Amino acid sequence: MKVLHISTATGWRGGEQQATYLITELQQLNVACMLLCPQDSEIQKRASCPQVFTFRKKGSLNFSLAGQIKKICIANQISLIHTHDSHAHTAAFISAWLFGNKTPVIISRRVDFAVSGNFFSGMKYNHPCIKKIICVSAAIQKLTAPAIRDKSKLSVVHSGIDKNKFNLQQIKNKLRSEFNLSNDSILVGNVSALADHKDLFTFIAAAEKINAAMPEVRFFLIGEGPERAALQAEVKNKKLEQVLFFTGFRKDVAEILPELDIFLMTSKTEGLGTTLLDAFAAKVVVVATNAGGISEIVQDGFTGLISDVGDAENLSRQVIKLIENKELKNRLTDNAFKFVDGFTYSTTAKKTLQIYKEVLGENS
Repeated sequence: MKVLHISTATGWRGGEQQATYLITELQQLNVACMLLCPQDSEIQKRASCPQVFTFRKKGSLNFSLAGQIKKICIANQISLIHTHDSHAHTAAFISAWLFGNKTPVIISRRVDFAVSGNFFSGMKYNHPCIKKIICVSAAIQKLTAPAIRDKSKLSVVHSGIDKNKFNLQQIKNKLRSEFNLSNDSILVGNVSALADHKDLFTFIAAAEKINAAMPEVRFFLIGEGPERAALQAEVKNKKLEQVLFFTGFRKDVAEILPELDIFLMTSKTEGLGTTLLDAFAAKVVVVATNAGGISEIVQDGFTGLISDVGDAENLSRQVIKLIENKELKNRLTDNAFKFVDGFTYSTTAKKTLQIYKEVLGENS
């Protein structure tokens, strides 16, 4: 079996991490993987793939990319195409629709919004070349289903993580050292792109309320993105510069995440929220909003605490509750650490391989 994975993102976010995990593990399962991605993209630099093809990034309708896909499929006798984002899906569809590529296509859908109702979207989701749509959560499957004529094409495969990347025996206290914080400081943080759908203004609003009740708490927004300037302005407006810190993009998340006492996710849309799985594995208790597939992993009162989207008041109360109630905090942390065993990237790859075999008509 030869699978061509297509990713069109130049940066590095959850989808690219998941594609990289999948490629690595599928090769351990004797699947020959090839990668097609933008030249000098982050996934090109990080993916452990023996054969990588590149292209120059253009707009969403990249006809040269569609033609390149067909050529790669023919030259390398590709069994399946697996697309990992919307533009990759579009290119694979055009390759079949306009260039006559016969290679079956599987798409991964991770975004927490419905398929557009326009004619083009209807075509690209229902074209005969699309054999399976792998949704990252049941919530995404439910959102996607109305646009899909053949509902049997829809499957759910939750994303997975590398639970072993965290060294819980030696927490390095890098954040406390870098930001001159005492060991008694309580750290509440979020690891994400600083983007609109993460609703980090609600994070800041919750931080303001928590700070008023517990001045010893410190807050971290770990990541980079287009909303950084606006978020920093909001922090300054609320006079929180001495308690809420921006770290920028970090390559050492596996080292600093276990240092947090509480992970606070305030997203208004979220496919699944694999960073929450990382928090579980790092033994960091989670407070999160009920967006997208989050409630499929953050089970309220069992693996974390859930609040309505945008409810800074309740989010702040939940954080304070966990700070004050160590028994509850420890119980949720222990439950979540055990729960995440079902969300390894090895499990994701095995379930994905079963879908590949189903599409190709192979025995299990």
